[in-house]
Amino acid sequence: MKTIFRSIALNLPIPVLIIFLSLFCMQPTAAQNADTTTVYWGGKKRVHVTDCIRFRQLGSDEQAAMKKMTLAAARAQGLALCSRCPATTAAETITDLPESWVKPAPTTIPIHTFEPDPLQPLVSMGAEGKLVYKSYSDRGDRVLDWSRTGYKQSNVPIPNVPVGETLWPPSGESSRDGTMAYPKGPDSQPAIQAALNKMGDMKADSRGIKGAVLLKAGTYYVSGSLHIPSGVVLRGEGNDENGTKLIFRTDKGGETAITIGEGEIQQFREGSVRITDAYLPSGSYELSVTNAVSFKPGDFVFVRKTVNQQWIEDLGMGERLRHIRGGKEGAKKKPWKPESYQFMHLREIAKVQGNTLTLQVMLPQSIAKEHGGGEVFKADVGSLATHSGVESLLLVSNFDTGVKDTGKSANFMNYKTAVSISNARDSWVRNVTAKHLQFAAVAMGNGSQQVTVRNCAYLEPIGPNRGGFRYAFVMGGGSGHLVYKCYSEDARHDFAGGARTMGPFAFVNSTAVRGQQSEPHHRWGTGYLYDNITTKDGSIAAINRGDSGTGHGWSAANTMIWNCDAPSIVVFDPETEGENNFAIGYTGQQKEGFDSNGIKYANTRSGYWGTPQQGKFYGYALMGSGHIESPDAAVTPRSLFVQQLIDRIGQQQAMRVLNEGQEAEPQILFEDPMTGDWQENWFLDGKHASLRNSADGLFFAGGTVTKNDDSLEYHAHHAVLWTKKEFEGDINISYEMRRIDDSDYGTTLLYIQAQGIGIPPYLEDISTWNHLREIPDMGIYFTYMDLLSLSFRENLRSKRYPWRDEHLNWYPGRGLIEPMVDYGKILPGKTYLVQVEKRAASLRLRLVEKESGHCMIDHTWNTDAIAAGIEPRQIQKGRIGLRHMATRQFVYRDFKVEQY
Repeated sequence: MKTIFRSIALNLPIPVLIIFLSLFCMQPTAAQNADTTTVYWGGKKRVHVTDCIRFRQLGSDEQAAMKKMTLAAARAQGLALCSRCPATTAAETITDLPESWVKPAPTTIPIHTFEPDPLQPLVSMGAEGKLVYKSYSDRGDRVLDWSRTGYKQSNVPIPNVPVGETLWPPSGESSRDGTMAYPKGPDSQPAIQAALNKMGDMKADSRGIKGAVLLKAGTYYVSGSLHIPSGVVLRGEGNDENGTKLIFRTDKGGETAITIGEGEIQQFREGSVRITDAYLPSGSYELSVTNAVSFKPGDFVFVRKTVNQQWIEDLGMGERLRHIRGGKEGAKKKPWKPESYQFMHLREIAKVQGNTLTLQVMLPQSIAKEHGGGEVFKADVGSLATHSGVESLLLVSNFDTGVKDTGKSANFMNYKTAVSISNARDSWVRNVTAKHLQFAAVAMGNGSQQVTVRNCAYLEPIGPNRGGFRYAFVMGGGSGHLVYKCYSEDARHDFAGGARTMGPFAFVNSTAVRGQQSEPHHRWGTGYLYDNITTKDGSIAAINRGDSGTGHGWSAANTMIWNCDAPSIVVFDPETEGENNFAIGYTGQQKEGFDSNGIKYANTRSGYWGTPQQGKFYGYALMGSGHIESPDAAVTPRSLFVQQLIDRIGQQQAMRVLNEGQEAEPQILFEDPMTGDWQENWFLDGKHASLRNSADGLFFAGGTVTKNDDSLEYHAHHAVLWTKKEFEGDINISYEMRRIDDSDYGTTLLYIQAQGIGIPPYLEDISTWNHLREIPDMGIYFTYMDLLSLSFRENLRSKRYPWRDEHLNWYPGRGLIEPMVDYGKILPGKTYLVQVEKRAASLRLRLVEKESGHCMIDHTWNTDAIAAGIEPRQIQKGRIGLRHMATRQFVYRDFKVEQY
């Protein structure tokens, strides 16, 4: 078993180690409160005694509304005394201030040198064209599957809900509103809420959908918040100044503009059964219980990890938290307590066999008997809101321009959050821009399940740039959420997770500008994916935050950072079996001074207070690095989430989900079985080529003279077969090819969306090149054509033409996009299926041997970043060409071009 002692002992000086060992063995001495003590619960995670400061501040009505119970009953429900209760604060009072466990401090911070992990790659493309996973421990712990995050677990696209009510911007003049940034106008809040309520009273269809309220384009002034009922969507006509703009005004500041959610999850703990497995690895779907007779497929359950003090001590989150800084600072820190870390995983049962339960969604962390084991009990989610959404709106919070930003808690009289979702399942926010918020564009809270947030933006936040502010997109509770293609600027934590959040959660293909750190922020958030996140100014981390705050400690476990681009990417390995953090692949520029180029994984977090290192890093030294792979280049597949989704539901359905359903239905732009007259759909470059149609397809051969035979004549023995039709935008290309020749000379190429560079005689329309096409000299093509190229050599190559600039100087790398990829030979007599996905900034090739089904290659290139930093404009429009060098002979059939 991994322990703190291993990494500490290997790296700390002996005097420091002795101090640490003595402190580590300390046990908490907090006085225990009587189990019969009366406490009051208001629905959150804490209870209060009557002398609690927070309880006394409540009004008599609020106090009367709280549930009364014994402290023992509260603890049984996983509730703990709040930090302001006298019994708690008294127990935390100490007369002797703690010593720092890092005294005396070393003169330099030790660095863990990068060494490739022998287990890499943990995830790779297998022969069948699907991902293959390795366990990262000898107990079966594995990388998680994030494809079940989002609306309906991303099995289907978000629905296009029919409009039931339509509103227009109200007539009337606007006027200046004191020192507020925006004017005030006719209040639309009552009319909008009435329309939402009216739709909420409608009968839902079989999916739970009632209808949408459409706000026509224009400006609406909204005094107060809006609530969206279950089954109802609030939709505008665009999320910019020309669309539907809602200007929210609050008289208090710090509220939520739009809320989604109702009801609550019911828990039936009286039917709890214990988990009998000695160890459940991370990523488990199956678990055994003492008696499964009361469970059936379709039941919702909580799988509760019931941790003990040993788990806390093994993580170093006990008394040790007080001793990082020591002194008065250390006295403020709060060691973790078992009753506050009873982790609840809401799951649906897929199968029951004997006393074994199979879950629909895997568990994001391990459950071990030695650390307290776990239990399972039923839950009821029937009262939660479903199919609620916010779409195509510009949400603006008014704010007071007269307030001075003190850098602390200045109240600008603006909203805290644009959209907050709690107690709701299978809901969404899409195509929404939010401006001038204190906290978040979208925040997921307790009781939320399977929410998709996509194509949303967080702009121009207003409020202090300090703790508790500027979390652009935050997973504060619930499980199974997906943030896809979102944008954040000027946030402290662009893509963040809260305390004790149980995944899976996924942040995918999103961007942060002028941000700081994206991370699960504190106190054990598990199961996060950061997939193709770009932040040129900030960092991405899955770390131990040590005694930050009052004791943030381990912020992340089983968090994956996949093919991301950030100045700093940091992962640490928690000191318990079955949890790690991973940084695999890097898409940005390599950086001097980093031990491993793009990923700064070194263990340089320290607590050396009162030394020259003071304030440089928080937390722990030498806690062990996480799992690192390919820290200087991207890996395949480009997106882990996308490939996991394709593996699970298939290519076509995955594209429908990712590209928004109805718009994602494939449209066939071009289809040719290639058994008829080839001249109906194609034209030819190259006077020595041979073309012949048959029932088997189109036989296509280049010339016979190689460069070795005649270096001048051989140029005329190339050939390119061009589509007569041009294709624009993102496209999919598919066809079959069978090799006829057995020559060792030359290759075949696929040209994608080709045009001339536009300088006469090399006009954009290559069909007008006339005599220039008779001899398809390669030099003419890669100098004067604008296209993407795939070369089917043994080393697969993707290139971007032209290779030369406007002055005919060679580009470094000659257009090569990323490294060449080995994939094997295309053998004579075999038929191969070619599938190409061309997107604005990527090119994916999947090549499968038809007879065996063997996937030879499934690789994606980033076409935005070409060798030596050359970034030409993206390919948008042009013809498709099949190019043969001399001696190449193939039969082609079933050529198709589609658009989603």
